[in-house]
Amino acid sequence: MTQRTAALGRYEVRLLLWLLEQCGSRAHVPVPTGGFARQQNKPALGVAAVVEDLQERGLVRAHEDGERPPPDAELTPEGLALALELSEELHDLGTLHRYAEDALLDWAQEQERTGRLPRLKEFFVSEQVFFHGSPLSLADVEGSARFLRGAGLLVLSGDSVTARVSLTAAGRRCATDGRGVSAYLAREPAQAGIHIGTVQGDFHVTYGNIMNFVDTIHDRAPGLDLDAERLDQLLRDSEELRRTGALPPQPGRQRTLAARIRDQLATAPNSAAAQGLLQTIGPILTRLIGGG
Repeated sequence: MTQRTAALGRYEVRLLLWLLEQCGSRAHVPVPTGGFARQQNKPALGVAAVVEDLQERGLVRAHEDGERPPPDAELTPEGLALALELSEELHDLGTLHRYAEDALLDWAQEQERTGRLPRLKEFFVSEQVFFHGSPLSLADVEGSARFLRGAGLLVLSGDSVTARVSLTAAGRRCATDGRGVSAYLAREPAQAGIHIGTVQGDFHVTYGNIMNFVDTIHDRAPGLDLDAERLDQLLRDSEELRRTGALPPQPGRQRTLAARIRDQLATAPNSAAAQGLLQTIGPILTRLIGGG
């Protein structure tokens, strides 16, 4: 998530995404924003204020024309580019999970500063629950909380939303660091490493290795010409592999995920693109499958 995105409120993000849909992903197409006001159940003057804020940022251009608020609005080229980025991230499982992890840690740090020991369910009334204007699901929040516990960053009194939440010392360092959970874990090989024996000898696969592995798959997966279902499965498997890489060793699970990724690539319609990807990630893939 970019710094520009982080500075926007949830209604600003929602309006950008709504305009993107209404204008057919084109800049300079005026759209009446009354429909947005009705969809969000937000007063016309409130929507007008959102439009004004986005206009001050250079992301939209308002068309007042003496009419009653809210005004028509069009995306500028800069607004279109950001809206497209937001839309892509909103539908990317890895980006969503990374946001949820960072948001939970940030929220837990805020609660700790006030001397509270909150329950996980209280996260759902915080500002951090909104990812690009949409609230995180219960499954995403619970899954991310369990991941953070497994990575040694959070303490949970249970597995459900009634669990009490607190930071560990490592979680406190990660939250203070401010660069995000994934970046922190990538710099902590002793905590987030996978020790694997292979036919070529011992090899230590760090969480940073896994991150690069997953990022490479996400970058090149669209070029494999997989159908929508198989592409989604490939991305889900790679994201799950990222998460297991930050937890205590799970060689069986990692081996299963790596084998599924290999099989997906071996049968990809664009064999040239798949071969190029395999050449890049092959060393890590081999060690994950061959480890024991």
